[in-house]
Amino acid sequence: MKPEISIIVPIYKVEMYLKKCVDSILSQTFRDFELILVNDGSPDKCGEICDYYKELDPRVTVIHKQNGGLSDARNYGIEIAKGKYIGFVDSDDWIEPDMYESMHGLITAHKADIVVCGHYEVQDGVYLDKEFTHEVRVYNNQEAFKKLLEDTEIKNLAWDKLYRAELFKKVRYPVGRYFEDMFATFKLFLQADKVVSLDSPKYLYLRRGDSITGEMNNAKYYDRICAWQELYEAIKDKDYPEAVEKSLARNVTEGIELCNLQMIAGETQVNKEFLAELGSFFSRHIKEIRRNNSISRQMKIASLLILTSSKAYRMLYQSKLRLKGSNLT
Repeated sequence: MKPEISIIVPIYKVEMYLKKCVDSILSQTFRDFELILVNDGSPDKCGEICDYYKELDPRVTVIHKQNGGLSDARNYGIEIAKGKYIGFVDSDDWIEPDMYESMHGLITAHKADIVVCGHYEVQDGVYLDKEFTHEVRVYNNQEAFKKLLEDTEIKNLAWDKLYRAELFKKVRYPVGRYFEDMFATFKLFLQADKVVSLDSPKYLYLRRGDSITGEMNNAKYYDRICAWQELYEAIKDKDYPEAVEKSLARNVTEGIELCNLQMIAGETQVNKEFLAELGSFFSRHIKEIRRNNSISRQMKIASLLILTSSKAYRMLYQSKLRLKGSNLT
């Protein structure tokens, strides 16, 4: 018989965290699931640990593959998943014993497409302060997408959700990208007629200094902007007026932020290809940018400058930095 839920865990260099993760899943009060452990070519003992659990529990399936990154590992799991619903757990995190019982109960009771739960962040054994209402909220498609854009109650994360498996028929995580969750999550939400939000901390996220989501750099900023651009292009012609406005504003502010970071780094560090792409995006949507009430006048002027003369923008921004520095001395 097919399991009700497929839980996918991508695994790479997490030998010291993996047992806690898997034990928390196998200890779930909801029992009707398969656990797919995807060993993404991990060079430590993760593969042996996976095989141990496969022998221990018949619900465990193990994939050993060459290293391809987080997205590739998740996609491997999606390809073989048999469950009616799909969930993800990152291999250095762990979950509360009733997480999937709570989420499965809500997704079936409300005939929803996605259920989202709250999470704690844990650093050095300390649960970082966060308040929860423990409320259950039900959203239609437009309401849920608006919440996703706000990125507060519902965040662009893969692992705090339970999804109807059919949503993944044409959706996979992009291989080789940072912020892979963003590229996929909005595509899943576009298909969701109903989304349920459970504001209770059922997922425990380990904040690690050595994780791939650690310190930001130009490549990460660039991929995040690409994700926002994909999102905007996907919804600009849909009946999501507030979401369209907010996503365009986010594209402008984040694009200019990365542009400014490159200006600070100096002319030799400027990625001319990125500036050309940013200018092209502004050129295609300059009318919408000028009409957008969520974009400040200053950002609109900056967009026009980048579009017409990136050199002039660079000179103006560097002059502003020098003026700011002189005022501090």
